[in-house]
Amino acid sequence: MSDYGSRSEVSPIDRAASRALSTVQAVPPASSGRSDREAPGARTAAPQIDRASIDEDVASAAEYAKVHVEIADILADLRSVTNPPSVEAAAGAIQAMMPVPIILVPLPPASKEAVEHAAVIARRMVEQAAYANAAQGTLNRGTVDQVLAFAN
Repeated sequence: MSDYGSRSEVSPIDRAASRALSTVQAVPPASSGRSDREAPGARTAAPQIDRASIDEDVASAAEYAKVHVEIADILADLRSVTNPPSVEAAAGAIQAMMPVPIILVPLPPASKEAVEHAAVIARRMVEQAAYANAAQGTLNRGTVDQVLAFAN
């Protein structure tokens, strides 16, 4: 199971209606090496484009960009000369963007193993969250100084 939040927790991005692509007959090169006896229908078909996966990728990239813009706005507010927010307020705003992990427990027609598996996944998520918090909380002062020097 992934530690990342689901994309459904981020507000949806408006998508423009996509136009249907018109098919165009490919023009064969002059020296294709084919004989004139070959039937024109014997050519291989062009690969089909999976529009659903492309739309999903574009929507995912747009959601990712939106989150980056929101974080950039928060950081810009921190750098503001007039009335900057506190660091705690900025941390709270960034934390509010983080999705809350949810475990869906199967309903009664599910087997006992499925319910136990959901409990195991929940325990793993708690363990991994504790590891991540501990790893992020133990930065050396030199590392922080280098990051701040690079940011300015």
